[in-house]
Amino acid sequence: TPTITLTPSQTGTPTPTPRPGADVSFLGVARQFDRLQEPNGYTREGWPIFERPRGCKFKIVVEGKPGPSRRAVGRSAFNYSPFNPAVRPDLQIIVSRPLGNGSTVVCDDRLPDIGGVPASASFEVTQAISNAINDFGCRFVDGDRQPVGVINSDLSCFVSEDGGFRFANPASKIQFCATIAPPFGFPVGDTTVTVRLRDSSGEVWPPASMIIRALAPCEFE
Repeated sequence: TPTITLTPSQTGTPTPTPRPGADVSFLGVARQFDRLQEPNGYTREGWPIFERPRGCKFKIVVEGKPGPSRRAVGRSAFNYSPFNPAVRPDLQIIVSRPLGNGSTVVCDDRLPDIGGVPASASFEVTQAISNAINDFGCRFVDGDRQPVGVINSDLSCFVSEDGGFRFANPASKIQFCATIAPPFGFPVGDTTVTVRLRDSSGEVWPPASMIIRALAPCEFE
């Protein structure tokens, strides 16, 4: 009796899994009268450099959009636990040099004891870095002073050239803004600001960076 050989069935081509995490669609500065400032130059890595007469009295603007996975960008700028460094907000932003007095008190952003923000070398999951992420993040507030991003471009924190409120990047789906006040102003010289955003599944993607170049110290009024 002849042996019957079965023909193996063909396996379909696997579908690649879309890359998770949210994209930073804009990272920059809003100057006086809430107008966007154009970069003064770029680093060798392609990071924009923003020169400021002083290290305060301007806004840092971060915008995001879904990555290839198409998951929504998370909205929180403050999500803190003093006992669990894995607890972090969706907006994760660090600075290479301390802002203001570099206070390690988390979210000391109210009078009369407004403090600064410590420096962080990376996004490593340590309590000190998670504290610093939340300390800076809690200053990114919406119109109701809540530490969340805005999803309506009509509530943008900057005014476009035609006098309307817009996101800096038309592709952006969310915007975070922080006004840099003198107590947590940038030091004289170059400070790297690095940010990454988390999507609704809790995933992040490699960050974006810019340089704030303060030409003079902040003056307290």
